[in-house]
Amino acid sequence: MSNAELVARRWLRIDAFYCAAAGGLALALCVPLAHLFNIPLEAVVGVGAATILWALLLAHLARRRDWRQPLWLVAAANAFASAGLAVLAALAPEAAPRLLLAAVAVEVAGFAAVQVRMLRRGQDPDDSAPARDLP
Repeated sequence: MSNAELVARRWLRIDAFYCAAAGGLALALCVPLAHLFNIPLEAVVGVGAATILWALLLAHLARRRDWRQPLWLVAAANAFASAGLAVLAALAPEAAPRLLLAAVAVEVAGFAAVQVRMLRRGQDPDDSAPARDLP
């Protein structure tokens, strides 16, 4: 297994952990979040559950034999989600939800950037080099 593959799989697992934690927090804090965003409780529960399901998919993709195509799809999904969150942040009527959405948008964009970097790194000629620590 190449260094790029090891690091890419590790980042998919980190993304899965992040999403599972975020989904769990959304479920645990669904009542205050529904009040904060002025949306139905069911919407927050749906977002939390969907985020946990996404985390399970990410964990599964991290174990697949073919890692490049799933990583491209995850990076694209993260970029799209980040853009959507940024739009929601811009449209939020109050500062607290605007800040929360903007922070999550930046975090998700960070995952997308790292995942694209891992894909590019996997195309390097020295891909067979021994594994190094995370950058």
